[in-house]
Amino acid sequence: MTWNEAHGAVSRAFDDWRRADAENRAFLRLTASWSQTAYEREWTQAEESLSSVFDPELHNGDEHVDMFHDAVGGLWPDSYQWIVEAAVLRNGVTAFEVYLEKGLQEVVEPWEVTYEGQPHMVRLYTPKGFTSPGWRTLVKGHKVLKSTVETPDVEWARDLRHLLTHQNGELRAEEALNKFRDTVAEKDAGEFDRASVGGRVPLGVARVTSVLDALAAVVRHADVAVHTYGPWGTQRQQVPLNELHEAKCLAFLRE
Repeated sequence: MTWNEAHGAVSRAFDDWRRADAENRAFLRLTASWSQTAYEREWTQAEESLSSVFDPELHNGDEHVDMFHDAVGGLWPDSYQWIVEAAVLRNGVTAFEVYLEKGLQEVVEPWEVTYEGQPHMVRLYTPKGFTSPGWRTLVKGHKVLKSTVETPDVEWARDLRHLLTHQNGELRAEEALNKFRDTVAEKDAGEFDRASVGGRVPLGVARVTSVLDALAAVVRHADVAVHTYGPWGTQRQQVPLNELHEAKCLAFLRE
């Protein structure tokens, strides 16, 4: 059966990715709703606590702000939401990379070939000391299957994931600012709400969702070939092992 998401004619790797993608989106949506309720409750409790002990000779009337600050550990709603969005974006990019690996594994395993006169199992090439293939191996492998997985959107998303992971989203140079600022969102923003060098990269639900959508489009494009060459695909017997080997994407393990 040809690839058909609606009828379940997809790879196992796609099913795993689709589940992870759905969880990511649900986490983004539900956490925003739950956190708003929780923050409102903490704010109300702070106001009520101040009201119960308020003395006009001792208090200024805004002490509940500090009480709220202490209750939430200094994590105000905007910072909380940013952390959630950063986590979802990082997870989304990682789930995308995991799909690329699992998809290729599904195509090449468990093929057996005769190599140097001995039977060997075919595996994706993984550098010594690592448990997963490198990025270039994944890109080249899917390219052999006629799928382009290193699109400009993917490169941008992976670079943003790197910024979030290794710099906690800090824009340390003008180059990073120009690459990651959200010019559309800044049109109606005040001067102090615009991205700047030294500040955090702007995210937002809409931006994170658009990244997930871009990655999803590439996954769906790639999975047509993965399913076609996979265990239940129409071209299972035509897996281009020679081409994958020439692209240095394979390793051969003695049984």
